[in-house]
Amino acid sequence: MRDDLSTLERILARVFRAGTMASGSMLAAGLVLSFIWPTSRATEILLGGGVAVLLVTPVARVVASFLDYLWMRDWWFALWTGIVLVLLASSLFTALHV
Repeated sequence: MRDDLSTLERILARVFRAGTMASGSMLAAGLVLSFIWPTSRATEILLGGGVAVLLVTPVARVVASFLDYLWMRDWWFALWTGIVLVLLASSLFTALHV
């Protein structure tokens, strides 16, 4: 069981690291471009994309946890992580349709 948890922790660390690095890179590039070409479409895409990646990173963590709990057949944690996913999806759906 301990090896499974350390594997999960490594996976979650990779998810956070990838999301943070991608978001930070996009935001930094967008910031530099905003000084060079303030009204450029590329600037808007990089800044908006950086914020979007930053917001999606925690959701990716929940998805990775959910899949890992299913893989380990830990039904109790899979149930609660699935509930969190449903709540996140419903809040996203509500935000997009209001």
